[in-house]
Amino acid sequence: MFLVFPQLALAGGYSNWAIPTRIDIERDGGFMIYGAFGNPAGCNEPNRIYVQKAHPQYAEIYSTALAAFSAGKKLQAYVHQCTAVGWYSGSQVIFNTVTPSGVVNVMN
Repeated sequence: MFLVFPQLALAGGYSNWAIPTRIDIERDGGFMIYGAFGNPAGCNEPNRIYVQKAHPQYAEIYSTALAAFSAGKKLQAYVHQCTAVGWYSGSQVIFNTVTPSGVVNVMN
């Protein structure tokens, strides 16, 4: 007799390198970065990256995103999951999310 257990698949991957076109602070939960980032986690809302405030380097990532936005430099993020973000949507719209295990890179 074989038992079959469903495996949890964590969709994750790097976004495209893109210049941020807009940054929103979402109340007390985090911030959203807009740009041609693609859809690394297969969410239903591409080209937006949400960074959770729970990230241990939240302030550094926010500063990096603002600097890239101001200077027209490209960002890339490692996204682990899709998340509904209350301010932007109900549970039907989910965004590529940088969790506490994710990273954000900047390129000249």
